[in-house]
Amino acid sequence: MTTTPQDQAEQIKTDPGHGTAPGDLAGAPHGPAPAVPPPALLLAGLLLGVIGDLLLRGSGPPGLNMFLWLAAVAVTALVLYRRGGVRPDRERVAWLALGVAFAAGLAWRDAPPLKLLALGSATLGFALAAYRPAAAWVRRAEVFRYARAWATGALHAWTAAARTLLETNRVAKPGAGRSAGRRRAAGVARGLLMAAPLLVVFGALFMSADAVFEDLVLNVVRLDFELIGSHLLLFAVSAWLATGYLHGFLAGTELPPLRDLGRDGALLGLLPRRPTLSLTEVATALAALDLLFLLFVVVQFRYLFGGDTLVQVTPDLTYAEYARRGFFELVAAVVLVVPVLLAADWLLERRARRDDLVFRALAGAQIALVIAITASAFQRLRLYHAGYGLTESRFYAMVLLIWIGAMLLWLAATVLRGRRDAFAFGALASGLATAALLFVLSPDAIVARTNVARMATAESRERFDVAYATSLSADAVPVLLEALPALPADVQCPLARHMLRRWSPEQESTLRAWSWSAARARRAVREQAERLRGMVVPDQECPAPGPG
Repeated sequence: MTTTPQDQAEQIKTDPGHGTAPGDLAGAPHGPAPAVPPPALLLAGLLLGVIGDLLLRGSGPPGLNMFLWLAAVAVTALVLYRRGGVRPDRERVAWLALGVAFAAGLAWRDAPPLKLLALGSATLGFALAAYRPAAAWVRRAEVFRYARAWATGALHAWTAAARTLLETNRVAKPGAGRSAGRRRAAGVARGLLMAAPLLVVFGALFMSADAVFEDLVLNVVRLDFELIGSHLLLFAVSAWLATGYLHGFLAGTELPPLRDLGRDGALLGLLPRRPTLSLTEVATALAALDLLFLLFVVVQFRYLFGGDTLVQVTPDLTYAEYARRGFFELVAAVVLVVPVLLAADWLLERRARRDDLVFRALAGAQIALVIAITASAFQRLRLYHAGYGLTESRFYAMVLLIWIGAMLLWLAATVLRGRRDAFAFGALASGLATAALLFVLSPDAIVARTNVARMATAESRERFDVAYATSLSADAVPVLLEALPALPADVQCPLARHMLRRWSPEQESTLRAWSWSAARARRAVREQAERLRGMVVPDQECPAPGPG
């Protein structure tokens, strides 16, 4: 049996505790769901499907088009909420606005990692806004609840459109106050809508099976079926996802707790109790891990912190091997420590103050050892950068290590001091702040500026990676253009030729895939086109650059 938003509103009025998950901090009640008729919700989803087909069609990475479509979804969600007679609380509006702000990053920067980061942060903001219609739950939630909000948001986006169709069909049944003619017209429209994809599929099969039938169809209906099919597919996916999200935003995407599925608490006995472990079990496990980490640090102390001296005195050991060997394994070990300590804190059954003290001591030792390993990994990357230059992957790895180190210190300042409820929101806020800072800093520009600065030293001249410099996104173009006059001729020629080909005004991207960085790069190349052409002799290959 399906439940419309109106039914949920009535249920909440009669049962104020409905929808409160067990263990919810502060027991924040759900707000009343807005009374939006399912047909209106479906119509809004179809309109967003049309907008999606108009904006998202075209080649190139997502840019202005995806930002505008996500902004349209957010505005539609808020308009439907207000039209339903309910005012969304400030926290939901703030997270929705934050999601739109991160989506704007798609139209700001050109680097693919930043676009992926923008899309991920935007979907997280949208998911947190839709999770539960209650005020201020995010600040007091745990990490698992953030992950669950993201997962249920995705689930609703892909499945709730079907529920909306069922609710619309129920509202449109006979006896709903509409005339027989209108009901019959609505039935015909729904029938044609259901038959449309079947007609396309079977028609395509028959056209492929018989040339005469194909000629007949093509002569009678002079349409580009491939183009029509692509439009229908993009429209259907956009409308389906938009309708699913709108339904989730109005009703909340939080799954009902198991006890709400029974009658008079009949299923309450089936709910599993929170598992607990004694201090002996937790302390034994943490002590074993501490000993393992300590042994690794002691045995590898010279290798972990030897740095430049170790590379110079060790035969056949290069900077690349020193930095790469075990780096990702060390990062994985560091990342896994945080959930392990959180799980140990959650499972520990505290019977006395001594239990807390023992746990904090063992966990604190674990954090100290992991910070030492994090510092070692950062030192390896620093030496690699000093010897071979900076790349996107090395820059993002450095940022990840710094953030992980900060999270370990934050875990010690919160969880180990009995303030577990503050850890999750601090981690979430710092993660989003780091993502926003990356957009401001522009990693590709930093990479280009750093590698160009290395050209000032004579020993670095032959190690400038021209091929990698030309692979950077539009974010690096202004830096490279400014540095071109000071670069050697064997570097100027390939860089100038690449910019004239890649960022030529004649290759202007469509408005849908527009981004500020790409537009700025094309404008800068257009303004300096004559100087760039002077660096590339016609009909002549560029001289081979020095070895990289």
